[in-house]
Amino acid sequence: MKNPKFKLQNLLNAAWLIIILLFPVSSCGYKIIGSEFLTFKSVTIKPVQNRTYEPGLEERMHNALSNEFIKQGIEVKAANGDVELQTVITTFALGAVGAVNETIKEQEVIMYVDIKVTDNGNITEFRSMRSPIKITFQSTGTVSESVAHKEKATDKACREIAREMVSRIIIKYAK
Repeated sequence: MKNPKFKLQNLLNAAWLIIILLFPVSSCGYKIIGSEFLTFKSVTIKPVQNRTYEPGLEERMHNALSNEFIKQGIEVKAANGDVELQTVITTFALGAVGAVNETIKEQEVIMYVDIKVTDNGNITEFRSMRSPIKITFQSTGTVSESVAHKEKATDKACREIAREMVSRIIIKYAK
């Protein structure tokens, strides 16, 4: 015959296990912010304006913004989206990060973007958006290697700025 104290202990352990497993499911009502809670389901990204001397930035930024909105479950439309974005790249520069014997070995991509969000006549502006992280690249090696590193770093800067922009837009509309 089994000990009744042993049965009670097993029953209590099973109850605690059930409570622990159900706790995350029945949490305090917190919800993950996603596109289903936003007031808009689609966005139109107007052609990006590039006010710098760096060629091709407008296409890279447009692609980065499109990809980031799509990742967040927001449809990107050529026209008639619920929200309209106007994006202007205002600054693109390279800064020296590391040098040895007056030879630059590592550079930083410095990029600033202004964005205007229009939603049913309401306008919200975000000025001088930049990557929240420092984007650097090696400028040593051949010229073509250095240019390839710069191109990759520029793409990364566009992706990071787009991620920051979309996050701010989602936070603004999720409130």
